[in-house]
Amino acid sequence: MQHYAILCPGQGSQSPDMFELVAADPRGREVLEEASHTLAYDVLAKARSGDGLFDNAFAQPAMIALARATWTLLEPQVPTPALFAGYSVGEVSAWSCAGAWDVRLSVAVAVERARLMDAHSPPGYGMLAARGLPLERLLAHAPGLHLAIVNDIDHAVLAGADAALGAAEAALASHGAWTRRLDVHVPSHTPVLQTAASEFGAFLATTPIRPVSAPVLRGVDGRRCLQSSEAPQALQRAVCEPVRWDDCMRGIVESGVRVVLDLGPGQTLAKLCAQAHPELVTRSVADFRSTRGVADWLHRQLAA
Repeated sequence: MQHYAILCPGQGSQSPDMFELVAADPRGREVLEEASHTLAYDVLAKARSGDGLFDNAFAQPAMIALARATWTLLEPQVPTPALFAGYSVGEVSAWSCAGAWDVRLSVAVAVERARLMDAHSPPGYGMLAARGLPLERLLAHAPGLHLAIVNDIDHAVLAGADAALGAAEAALASHGAWTRRLDVHVPSHTPVLQTAASEFGAFLATTPIRPVSAPVLRGVDGRRCLQSSEAPQALQRAVCEPVRWDDCMRGIVESGVRVVLDLGPGQTLAKLCAQAHPELVTRSVADFRSTRGVADWLHRQLAA
């Protein structure tokens, strides 16, 4: 039987219907109710309203709530994964799904992460995805910006002040690169958030944590973390250091995993893995109409 990995997405794919699959199941609704208790508002109703979907204060805990609700439905139907990995705030989801915290504490961690990032982010900052040039050339045409995420040798996310982002968009486009401004208004994964990272680390150091069921890949370098005691430092570093998603994908391949499941919403991580490592069999929960369908597909792949 092949091993498989669970991937937990970051911000960017929120939508009014993001919770509908899990909300159709009483167990999924129970997770959303627990998240809502911590947030002091109905997370399902807020998503359905479409209001503030891309605000950090909503997006980060919402993504954790969705990952936990989805995994709560899937976990009894599938074998234990070989590892978990998460993209940006999805790294919190990965530790949560691995068992480090219960639902309410996981959402509380996300709330504090978002609060600190917002509090310590200067106004007029954002993030820019860029693709189509080698990483060195992408950076050469983006002076004043920080490298925030590396997805592949020619695909990265940059962060910095709006003026520098605008100049980089024009310069990169003139050299044939594709660019897109992200709906994120903090310079995530850059030294600008050093203070936020330090305060987040202090918060995590006082937060109770439980053993994990499987290793979690560290976002800043793809290293396998076997103990939950490694979570605080890993998550602190990821706030102010670049996320090396390319290293995480290599870590998945090197672990012997050949089947990858993206918990959604959307298909971003499944597509990134398929593009960078076509030898991987990748799907997203968003491809299916039920978690039973997800589990059936996973069992077929693992038995192949």
